[in-house]
Parts: sequence; C-alpha cells; structure tokens
Amino acid sequence: MKLGKTLYIKNREEWRRWLEKNHKKEPEIWLVYYKKHTKKSSIPYNDAVEEALCFGWIDSTVKGIDGEKYAQRFSPRKPKSNWSEPNKERIERLIKEGKMTPAGLVFFENKTFST
Repeated sequence: MKLGKTLYIKNREEWRRWLEKNHKKEPEIWLVYYKKHTKKSSIPYNDAVEEALCFGWIDSTVKGIDGEKYAQRFSPRKPKSNWSEPNKERIERLIKEGKMTPAGLVFFENKTFST
C-alpha cells in the first residue's frame, strides 16, 4: 500500500478540527507519528482513534517513513465492517460523554454493545 496524503497533528483538538472540516470529503489521511526516541510530540494513538470514531472513521495500516517517523492510515469506516471490543468500549464511553457526531453515530444506530 502506497503512503498517501500525510498530516502532522500534535493534539486531539487539532485532529478534531481537521475531521470536522474533512471527514466527508477526504477518502483517507495518513497521520504522522514521531517515534518515542525523538522526543517530538504528536497526537497520542488513543486520542487519534477516539476522535476518528466520533466522525465515523477508523484506523488501519501503519507504515514506516524513516528512522524518526511512521504513519497510520485513517479513513471512513465501511458500513458492514466489524467492531473490535476496544472500539465498542470507546464508542459507548464517547456517546455517554456527548462527543459523537451524527457522522459517527450513523454506523451503529441500530446496534447495542455491552461491555
């Protein structure tokens, strides 16, 4: 898989703003993370996944870039894709916290997850 359009994000708020503007029009984005030994900041993985779920997106493939960076692909969730247990738990919590958007809620309106 070829590395597509990349995005450097430092925090959850910045990622949410990008998703608000782009979740309907972009087919994918590769979030760039710095490896721990660089001591450079990038959005924590869990924050990135949670915000993606709020907009109906999901994480997938990870690709190395160089000795300091790697990228992870985020894209809109497919309607019939399976839910992992950690994501079911995240979704239930995000709903309770009022963080989900209509774009994210549409993927499980008729599903109930019990943790």
